[in-house]
Amino acid sequence: MKLYLTIACVFMLRVAMGQAENNMLSGTVLDNDTKEPLPGVTVFIPELNRGTVSDLEGSFELALLPGREITLQFTFVGYGTKIIRSNPANQRRLVVSMKQSTTTVDEVVVSGAYVMSKESSPISIEKINKTAILKAPAPSLMSALARTPGVSEISLGPGISKPVIRGLSFSRVLSVYQGARFENQQWGADHGLGMTETGIGSVELIKGPASIIYGSGAMAGVVHLVEDSDAASGEVSGDLTLRGYSNSLGGRVETGVKGASESGVIWSLRAATESHTDYLDGDGNAVGNTRFSTQNIKAGMGIQRKWGDTRIRYTYLTQRLGILEEDLMGDLVTTRNDRRRQLPFQDVKDHFLNSETNVFLGEDKVKITLGYHWNFRQEVEENFDEVDLGLNQRNFMYDLKYYKAITEHTEAIFGVQGFYLQNQNQEAAAEILIPDATKDDRSVYGLLNFNKEAWVVQGGLRYDVRRVKADASRQKFVDYGFLLPGEPENRQLVNEFNGVTASGGATFRPDNYWRVRLNIASGFRAPDLAELYSNGPHPGTSRFERGNAGFGREQNLQGDMGIRYQTDDFSLSGEVFYNHVNNYLFFAPTGENVGNLILWQFEQDNARLYGGEGLLDIHPKSLKWFSASTSYSMVIGKRRSDNSYLPYIPAFRWNKELTIELSDFGKFSKPYVGVSGVLVFDQNRSAAMEDSTPGYYLLGLNVGSTLLIGGKQVDTYINGTNLLNQTFLDHMSLYRPLGIHQIGRNVSLNIKLSF
Repeated sequence: MKLYLTIACVFMLRVAMGQAENNMLSGTVLDNDTKEPLPGVTVFIPELNRGTVSDLEGSFELALLPGREITLQFTFVGYGTKIIRSNPANQRRLVVSMKQSTTTVDEVVVSGAYVMSKESSPISIEKINKTAILKAPAPSLMSALARTPGVSEISLGPGISKPVIRGLSFSRVLSVYQGARFENQQWGADHGLGMTETGIGSVELIKGPASIIYGSGAMAGVVHLVEDSDAASGEVSGDLTLRGYSNSLGGRVETGVKGASESGVIWSLRAATESHTDYLDGDGNAVGNTRFSTQNIKAGMGIQRKWGDTRIRYTYLTQRLGILEEDLMGDLVTTRNDRRRQLPFQDVKDHFLNSETNVFLGEDKVKITLGYHWNFRQEVEENFDEVDLGLNQRNFMYDLKYYKAITEHTEAIFGVQGFYLQNQNQEAAAEILIPDATKDDRSVYGLLNFNKEAWVVQGGLRYDVRRVKADASRQKFVDYGFLLPGEPENRQLVNEFNGVTASGGATFRPDNYWRVRLNIASGFRAPDLAELYSNGPHPGTSRFERGNAGFGREQNLQGDMGIRYQTDDFSLSGEVFYNHVNNYLFFAPTGENVGNLILWQFEQDNARLYGGEGLLDIHPKSLKWFSASTSYSMVIGKRRSDNSYLPYIPAFRWNKELTIELSDFGKFSKPYVGVSGVLVFDQNRSAAMEDSTPGYYLLGLNVGSTLLIGGKQVDTYINGTNLLNQTFLDHMSLYRPLGIHQIGRNVSLNIKLSF
């Protein structure tokens, strides 16, 4: 309480002092070779989530800035990204030169606690901007992200997917949405990520343990959906996006508007709806009940001042997801354009409310993030009027960080985090899989960042404690016959998990050509409710699932090293990693039956995962219209006890892409043509009771351009995947054991109108 009062007093003092300040920053952006001004350059300040665009003379101006050093990112089509640091209190005008380039290696990232260049971060972070998603969209956001080297997905049809980072998945990958931890029963194999692309500006993927920053669940990495930037001061802007898919006859409509007053009031409103029918495999066979639909509404409001900023956001998301059931496969196929609900299906609703506040105290800063999340999940199997599995989840999170500038080159972060979750079975639910329960996470942590000339060095330490209480004392559980492990007399169980997490890493950039990165980090994950207490049938599947309350927390230690060499014509990079995991939890069939259901049981063993990614990016300086890239990624996962393979480990993958940028003609601006290919190798390193999967090759094509119609900018993208209409099985698909093939040829048309 004293800490909160101190922060409140400092906050009010700073507000009062800040009224006398009026920090502004202006400048001019020039072409590095011709020295001509560049109009239309995006100038963005990631710490503040706002920016502006240079005018016809290449000039820009930003007001209401803090009197401390900030990061500015300059981006423009056809030019390499420029990142600089500046203090508006000391340097009020800049002259920025940008070099022409068909590609850029570096961008600013915000997921590593410190806002910095991606190439300078000792933590491996990949960034996918919204434009890349628009150029090559997918029915599920995770499917679009899974093209990233080292990242893949576990899927249950096109509408349900969850991330896999370097072979680790399920509850080991943490999701961050609107700046806050997002959890909506992702523990279920058939439960998707539950987040959409609506209103995001980019996605950042941390590849490796990030528990030091985010806590339990980030031992594999983090999927961070970064919000779209605020509107420029004094402006109101909007957009409308229309998208169609040929294979699933799917359609998506998204529209939004945002504004900012010159006094610093910001606001935004967005909405999206999407619908898909059953998809077709490469042989033209419909896969029944893979239809799904989603609706999404987002709203936000806040203020920007010299002392900092604060904003509050609300998101509503509803999903209706069909589930294919093995013994009903033939009966689920209906007419081609049928979008009606079929049994079984999932009905999922989320309400997410959060706030982010930054208070600048000279060179120091306080950041406060609060979030409240309601999740309502129903799984309906046999009758539309009967809920088989029904779960209500509410959770509250807080994250309070104090950024302390120790020296000119050294900054520390001290923080406290908490996460409280309450899970309750719905009274109307006919089945019980997990008990009512609460989770209470609390932690303290400290991070240190040294950034000088060629070196960036980071390190940190964190302590966490989690208390889980399972409660099966309600009459509903007694009548159902649900039993907790050990059958305690009061029908309650309490588990506690605690431990220390540490990390350390460094990046060395001796010149503009070389970058070497080394990071050693530990992560952890406390077992989720299903792993500890599940004891029942899972609707929509043929499984009876059973957990074990005696499991310990997973703890890993991963070392990864990356080297990159870059010239004006190409860049070559490679990363290797070794992940040592204690108490690795996995899910496997036992070969036994409970009634007519197969018994699946959680097991725990020590494991190791190792592999890496390599990337070659070609962008000849003499051929500015041409670029190409190729990447290779691999991961091997084994149990340390008997050296057998782990389940759900992705196959090795080789990606290739070639892009040609054409000259403007007529109303078509910046047209391009791209060809892509993905070679997925045989996955013969299968776990016990897991079949091997043959490899396959997928060919893709995308074309696009910007049109000016009636003075409005219209971005048009056409993307084709699996153009050869291959019939294939994905090793990471939950449909693979049933012999159900993945989606066949699919062509999407994406049109974005800005106004």
